[in-house]
Amino acid sequence: MSRFKEPPLGFVCPYKDHCPYLAGLSTHWIFSEYQRSHIQEHEHWRTREQMAEEINSLLRTVSEQAEQIDRLQAENKRLHQQKFKPRKRPHSSSSTPSSKADQQEPGTKKKKRGAPVGHPPWTRKVPDRIDRTVEIDAPCSCPHCQEQTDLSNTDTTSFIQEDIVLRPQTVVTTYIHTTAYCPKCRRQVIRELENQLPFAPIGPNAKAAALYLRHELKLPYRKIQHLMSTLFGLEFVPASTLGFEQRARKNADPLYEELILKMRTGDIVHADETHWREDGKNHFVWYAGNNDVAVFHIDAHRSSETAKVLLGDRIEGVLVTDAYAAYNAISVRARQSCLAHLLRKAHEVGQELDAMKHPDPASSRFCKVLAKLFKMACQKTIPSGRKARTQLKDRFLRALDLICDKVVNFPKAETLRKRLVPGAREYDEVFTFIAVNGPPTNNHAERTLRPLVIFRKVCMGTRSAQGSKNISVFSSITETAKLQGSPIIDVFLALLTETTAKAHDVIFNDSS
Repeated sequence: MSRFKEPPLGFVCPYKDHCPYLAGLSTHWIFSEYQRSHIQEHEHWRTREQMAEEINSLLRTVSEQAEQIDRLQAENKRLHQQKFKPRKRPHSSSSTPSSKADQQEPGTKKKKRGAPVGHPPWTRKVPDRIDRTVEIDAPCSCPHCQEQTDLSNTDTTSFIQEDIVLRPQTVVTTYIHTTAYCPKCRRQVIRELENQLPFAPIGPNAKAAALYLRHELKLPYRKIQHLMSTLFGLEFVPASTLGFEQRARKNADPLYEELILKMRTGDIVHADETHWREDGKNHFVWYAGNNDVAVFHIDAHRSSETAKVLLGDRIEGVLVTDAYAAYNAISVRARQSCLAHLLRKAHEVGQELDAMKHPDPASSRFCKVLAKLFKMACQKTIPSGRKARTQLKDRFLRALDLICDKVVNFPKAETLRKRLVPGAREYDEVFTFIAVNGPPTNNHAERTLRPLVIFRKVCMGTRSAQGSKNISVFSSITETAKLQGSPIIDVFLALLTETTAKAHDVIFNDSS
């Protein structure tokens, strides 16, 4: 033990720069290194804490990305299967096969399903007139074995055959008018005959047929020109059909505006929109109508202002649409949100969850129960009494409240749930059809828009605003005529040769 607790004043260790107890190292250097080691240790611990935080952050990011990759793979799988998934056919609940197709050996190709059991056979209607009768003598030799036939033992057999006339001769008429002078107009005038187009080189029947091919069968202008030349021997350029449309538009435009007014006053109005192309640019074709009237409108925008152009500021009846927000600007008595869209969305989210490696059980259960509720609502028979309908609607709303009561973890399922909770806009629009005894889905609008969707794929849309207007006007007239059960050819003839009022009477079968 040292004799002194502290060194004397002015003491200097003789081994300060070369201590034999420290392997000849300097004690001053050893002490400075000792102090610096504390600082380095603190730096190392701070660096370790920062790296630990960064590693935890990266692990969370990797976990989130893995979950997102899982969701995207599930969505991609669902979209791929949706394109190529075969249609499922209902199977019998019994264990024994119910048809011969179920009894055939494995590996053999199943036959195409025929008509259902008890389906009445289709037979051709017997013509109500006979244009000509052809009598044919008995053959002198058998057409099968070439043996001589016995002409003393004969009988008769007959059948009726319908056929068409290929390239019929067109009717060429020369109209010679005797003119008279009108003192008021100060010019020579003529008298027009019924179903006559003055000074037109092509008659109304041919023009009506061309319009029928264009707006009912959805043929391009060049195909119409080729068909009329091949089958009827009538030559004109493809642009002539556009001239036919312009001639019919004089009476069609007022009729189109009248159809819009009729549509807006309907008890139920279906509305929907889909894509269109005009001169290579994106446009939209809007539809609004019901079982009596159909109206189309092609516009460059998909906004609420465009919805007001077609539907007006207010609809007196029930508006049936999907969840698109543009229809929120329309004031309505009641609105029905399409249950088919919600049912399809629930199925899609459920399929994505089923395709995930670690699905959320609560989200899967939510989608399945919600889809079951909407399917049950669509199949439910609506009672006739108002009180019974109100009670039925309240029952379905209570069931919806129970399903949407708890928050789910899957983002898409949670978004769907928030659309259907009390206080959300769609909550009051899901079961409106029960209260008004109307349709639960917007299938009417989807099916009515389908011919124009096919036409868009064939013709790639229109080339000008005038062509889009023609499609809007004449598609509305032809679809309304089909809903009313009126012959479309007669409607086009009335538009070409008669007045707007006459065309209106032809569409709506009004002979008064």
